Amino acid sequence: MKAYTKAKPLPADFIRALVLSRQQVQHPWTGDVAGLVEHLGALQLDAIQVITRAHHHQLFTRLPGYREAQLADAEQARQVFEYWSHAAAYLPMNHYRFARVRMDRIREGQKHWFEKNDRLCRFVLDRIRAEGPLTASDFVRAKGGWWTWSDEKKALEQLFHEGELMVSRREGFQKVFDLPERLLPSDVEASAATEREYGEQLVRGFLRAHGVGRVEEMHYLRRPDRELVKSAVAAMLKSGELVPAGDELILAVDRKADVPTPRRMVRLLSPFDPVVIQRKRLKRLFDFEYQLECYVPEAKRRFGYFCLPILYRDRFVGVVDLKADRAAGVLRIKALHWQAPPTSGLETGFNKALGDFARFHGLIAEPV
Repeated sequence: MKAYTKAKPLPADFIRALVLSRQQVQHPWTGDVAGLVEHLGALQLDAIQVITRAHHHQLFTRLPGYREAQLADAEQARQVFEYWSHAAAYLPMNHYRFARVRMDRIREGQKHWFEKNDRLCRFVLDRIRAEGPLTASDFVRAKGGWWTWSDEKKALEQLFHEGELMVSRREGFQKVFDLPERLLPSDVEASAATEREYGEQLVRGFLRAHGVGRVEEMHYLRRPDRELVKSAVAAMLKSGELVPAGDELILAVDRKADVPTPRRMVRLLSPFDPVVIQRKRLKRLFDFEYQLECYVPEAKRRFGYFCLPILYRDRFVGVVDLKADRAAGVLRIKALHWQAPPTSGLETGFNKALGDFARFHGLIAEPV
């Protein structure tokens, strides 16, 4: 697989411009939410809500005038659905057949988090079949339980990962489960893709959304898919759909792409944004070291609990730790760390980005 490393590398500035262009970070998406999720391949969810949840932040970054109701509307229109990518995510509905590969593996015995309780799974499935959509709180809570989950919630999650249940919507952040036959549009292919199709989709989808990449990045947090991705890369290199560029891989149609020059603007990215989620890749392509420190003991934090990476043109120039003070109606700056003293242009762009981000949440930005 490393035989392609002798190929001529692409200029670093071209790579950065291509990545940001494919990610729609600086040149906003002109379509709707569903189209953007399909382009990105997945929209990661996260439970942390210091300011807003990660999926809404990612859409706000890319979609002018975005409002949170737009994602709920796309889900209710069955244009997107919730499942598992490298983590919990919204996926385009027409990718359901690719999700079915993982569903079938888990149904056939691949372990996700815990051992399956067949009796309890039958019980919760029968209730939903008879009563309609239900949440975990609609079931009697059992004491104890993994990660403080009730045994019924574990059964619901097991059936969700097997594809026996789908998420109809969320109430707050609680999943409402229902049967796939009640939720899947009639024109959606419900049978699983072949493993070859799935492997090629992982490679093709990653490069369409990210511009360039390496094999390990295409199966990030997908250990069971590693060999499928390797096989797909080999086949696509042989066919010419994929070409090498130094240590990177790129779609042949993008090898000499005319990518737009990064704009003189500031973006405050979510810690779970696709541009930054793979930290080693971020360091390699943008020379930026970043860590989300909410998982770090307070005494060991360098920058803050929930620091957002600050992107200016095609470089990351610092991090800002923000907190939504909704009682006061203010977006607070808990800490601001620059890589180097900011220019006046950067400061102006940062203040604008901060103000826009605050208004998205119905807040006023605290003066820097």
